[in-house]
Amino acid sequence: KLHPRLLCKLGGSVFPFAFAVAGPCAILAVGIKLLSRYHGSDDDEFTRLWGLQGGDQVVGAAFSSVSSLLGFLIVFRTSQAYSRFWEGCSTLYQMHAEWLGGS
Repeated sequence: KLHPRLLCKLGGSVFPFAFAVAGPCAILAVGIKLLSRYHGSDDDEFTRLWGLQGGDQVVGAAFSSVSSLLGFLIVFRTSQAYSRFWEGCSTLYQMHAEWLGGS
């Protein structure tokens, strides 16, 4: 039976590690955004240093490269999962055939 407390269980969960990795990145991103908003201008060295234009827009090359890398990783991981799934299915059918053949 599925209980709501089971969804919030942290033991054996991937969420504590994911938050440990994503938390500092999110805090850094918010800090940079706040700094650029309150201390950055179009001609400011801070804006050029972090690759920002107008305080809000990310330079296209950086965004494009990160998007391409992320797309490649998603496709690669999905392909790996798909091949593992079909390998498991074929192993299951082999097991089933051996059980029925042995009886």
